[in-house]
Amino acid sequence: MTVDVERTKGNYVHAGNLKSRVSLYDHRKPQIDLVDIAAGLVPSDLRFALDVGCGYGRYLERLRADHPRATIVGIDAAPGMLAEVEPPVMVADAQAIPYPDDSADTVLAMHMLYHVPDIAKAVNEFRRVLKPGGTLLVSTNSHDDMAEPYAHWARAIRSVLGAETFFPGDEVAKFDSANAPGYLEAAFDSVERFEERGLVSVPEPGPLMDYLKSIRSYVDGDDAAFERILETAAAELDAHFAEHEVFEFEKATVFYRCR
Repeated sequence: MTVDVERTKGNYVHAGNLKSRVSLYDHRKPQIDLVDIAAGLVPSDLRFALDVGCGYGRYLERLRADHPRATIVGIDAAPGMLAEVEPPVMVADAQAIPYPDDSADTVLAMHMLYHVPDIAKAVNEFRRVLKPGGTLLVSTNSHDDMAEPYAHWARAIRSVLGAETFFPGDEVAKFDSANAPGYLEAAFDSVERFEERGLVSVPEPGPLMDYLKSIRSYVDGDDAAFERILETAAAELDAHFAEHEVFEFEKATVFYRCR
């Protein structure tokens, strides 16, 4: 399974698509603040950190607030994602980070390694730029994460485009809790695992439809075909909510702290 770089670039030309996906988890119970969890897992004496694949800066902003004397650089391969992020920031590839060896005490890679064509190369880059004893904090999804919505979106897409159509859930599986430890343990002596689970109870179709719309760049077919996909998904959700008050699924996020 290979990463389709062009699809990914198309999806991250601005922050809107990612924000649509993140907003789905506003319906999680108990409410879990992943940024707060990450902030508690980084070293308390943070001085110089790189947030690789920082997106629109959710984790970056928190770390800068918690560590005002530290230098925390946001790095992303998609220039549009950095439009809302205060400097210092840079456009760069996780597989070739433009910093010297042993330069950072902390590196973050939050929900981004499954987008990287060569995951092992990126992890080795994180190891290279970290000082001896430095900390890498990685997050990703559990292997069984979001089974119900993924199945719903896949049915809608494949009912129009066929069973062999690429689905973004396939890309996420490139780096999840089933295979992440192997990549990380190959480069780091210590890999600690922290998992957060919660039940997402969505009260109406809107957030689920917004998520599907946000992955348009990953879906084959022209706009007319995508409209049929949306119509199919909407009809299935209407049938679901005719019998159920909520659409429920389990959301599980895993953090790895590596040294």
